[in-house]
Amino acid sequence: MRRNPLLAIASMLLLLTACATTTETHSTWQTKTGESHPTFRHMYVLVLADDPAVAATAENQVRKSLNHRAVEATLASETLGEREGERDAYRAQVEAAVKASGADGVMVVSLLKVEERSEYVPPQVDYVPVPSAPMYLGYGPYVGHSYGAIYQPGYYHNAKDYYLQTQVYSVERKRPVWQAQSRSMNPDSLKNGAKGYAKSIVSQLDKDGALKR
Repeated sequence: MRRNPLLAIASMLLLLTACATTTETHSTWQTKTGESHPTFRHMYVLVLADDPAVAATAENQVRKSLNHRAVEATLASETLGEREGERDAYRAQVEAAVKASGADGVMVVSLLKVEERSEYVPPQVDYVPVPSAPMYLGYGPYVGHSYGAIYQPGYYHNAKDYYLQTQVYSVERKRPVWQAQSRSMNPDSLKNGAKGYAKSIVSQLDKDGALKR
């Protein structure tokens, strides 16, 4: 059975669209007026999540994005183990892990809220080239193409947006120095959502001059 090339291309276009996760990030420095902004060469990354798998996935994506900018990263999911004891005990556990890592900055990520919404996807027409001659005529006729249209009707679907807060602490100054809020719009998977967030947050850190060159 011969597969319809138009249907194959349409499926590929829909798949690529579904895999794209958009994340927007807004940041601010929390330093005092006239105080210099610190730069970091090594981040300790801690994602606060009830599910360890969620935390580990997000932290790994942040590390990849930091490494692309030659910034080292140590992950809480690899150095802390399971959370035990009360808040003060956990805080002491984190502080000990940060000190052992040698990091000069600590990135703490937490989920603020999840917002559900109904999203309308408008009708769409995609044009794809279709060979204008049989293959036995050689390559010449293929230089010119006719175009076929693929029509996708409009529809509504339920979307979820994830709002995240990120704070960066200076180990030397022992306090938060940078903060950001991110909105990850309707990620289709945990990995893609984490990847979109990581790229956005690290790009904003770089733009704000917080990463040491």
